[in-house]
Amino acid sequence: MLERSEQPGRPPNRIDSVFARSRPALICYLPLGDPAIGFELPELYAGAGVDVFEIGVPGGDPVLDGPTIADSLARAEQAGITPARAAQLIASWREALPDQAMVWMTYPADGAGALVDTVAAAGVDGVLFPAPARRFPVLSRQLERRGVHFVHFLSHDPTLREVREAAAKGSGYVMLQAAPGLTGARTGPLPDSAWLIEDLRRLGLEAPIALGIGVSEPEQAQAAIRMGADAVIVGSATVEACLAGPEALASFLRSLREALDAC
Repeated sequence: MLERSEQPGRPPNRIDSVFARSRPALICYLPLGDPAIGFELPELYAGAGVDVFEIGVPGGDPVLDGPTIADSLARAEQAGITPARAAQLIASWREALPDQAMVWMTYPADGAGALVDTVAAAGVDGVLFPAPARRFPVLSRQLERRGVHFVHFLSHDPTLREVREAAAKGSGYVMLQAAPGLTGARTGPLPDSAWLIEDLRRLGLEAPIALGIGVSEPEQAQAAIRMGADAVIVGSATVEACLAGPEALASFLRSLREALDAC
């Protein structure tokens, strides 16, 4: 099956365009609809050099998230953010930022297949579930037919089956868990993932690898790239910066961008 970037009559997926650039990619979690954040995020993210928005949408139980992101998702849900409302908001961002790569991140709930039309209408470029992709074979095919990448998630200690699945079917990029445990900002050195990234490549994974969960500081972002990652994902630390206000957020995002550009 041809990927979206290869299908006649369709423009390249924006995620593919991000990874065609000659610089490490910056992917940052964007908490959609969190009432504790009283300012607009998309243009600020884009202006600071964030390559991919990982847009957090309330869904099922956020079993992999620590309190920073789990509480943000809960606040958004209590404020009335449903998948349909999220799609409306994201569609408005798409109109304002036509070239920006965006990924819909949520936890799968019953009836996850109903998301296909919703995320396609929103105009996102990918969907990420923090769960083994093999649980969603039909959904992933449906999304790819709509030109939306289904981003494979690999835990910090993935099984051989999960790696082979990602190598065979991963599209857009693959998210690799940088540190074990729940999401949350961390200080100090990241666990060494260089050997794992080497093994993933040796086993046939060709998609870009984005290292996330535990990447919280510019120095950690640089370390992730030195380990062989093509991108970093910064989640909880970004939400904490959002809660500190627009100036703190802009400064934090710029520091990440500058660190990656120096690699």
